[in-house]
Amino acid sequence: MHRPLLCLAGLLLGGCSTDKEGPYQAPGARYDLSHWKLTLPDADASEVDSARLRGGYASRYFHLAGDGSMAFVAPAGGGSTRNSDYPRAELRELLDPADDNRNWSVAGSHQLNASAQVLRAPSTQKIIVGQIHGFDARPLVKLQWHKGQLKALIKRHPKGSNEEYKHSFAAQVGNAPFSYAITMRDGVVTVQVEGERIQYDVLASDPAWREVRFYFKAGAYVQDDDRDGDEDVGEVRFTQLAVRHGD
Repeated sequence: MHRPLLCLAGLLLGGCSTDKEGPYQAPGARYDLSHWKLTLPDADASEVDSARLRGGYASRYFHLAGDGSMAFVAPAGGGSTRNSDYPRAELRELLDPADDNRNWSVAGSHQLNASAQVLRAPSTQKIIVGQIHGFDARPLVKLQWHKGQLKALIKRHPKGSNEEYKHSFAAQVGNAPFSYAITMRDGVVTVQVEGERIQYDVLASDPAWREVRFYFKAGAYVQDDDRDGDEDVGEVRFTQLAVRHGD
């Protein structure tokens, strides 16, 4: 099953917001958001379901940029979800748009491919731009942009010890565009950034991962909970984002 998120040119840009800094064009006019929902960095960490995303949702936090890219904007110190201290403007994959309890396992092949660019970063200079997250469990993989360099953070265990395997990729991407891929294939995670690839056997690390179900996430998950002025903001733009399940 292959679901490209980036649509080809030729779609009209329909739908716009009217929030106080708008109007904004809706990403759903150009990108297939039918299998995603969105978490916002507002005070309530509100969610936008796939129907609203397809129907023309846009705001200061999530909109089409002038170049047609999909912009995610999260201010440091914004609202956060129950199990985090940090704000996010971030998409969450949905195998079934009507049921977020349906997710995938370590078995088989599952891949997220993306092209992105960090335009602004908070004072910590840390933003998560892609994840494999566990359902009611820890995030297995986080891809973190830190001061212009990307780092893979992979949890060794779903419960108990919080230790991680960490790898910093050689490419110094700065604020320039970059590409990445995160893959799970039969219990082996592969993370690739700008042609450099690492692999990690999660089942060898802890067989308990076999019982966890997963989903992909992508956007701007700012690692900063202390807003220092209006410019303390993370902004990530995506020009390509695609999910594939199965060979």
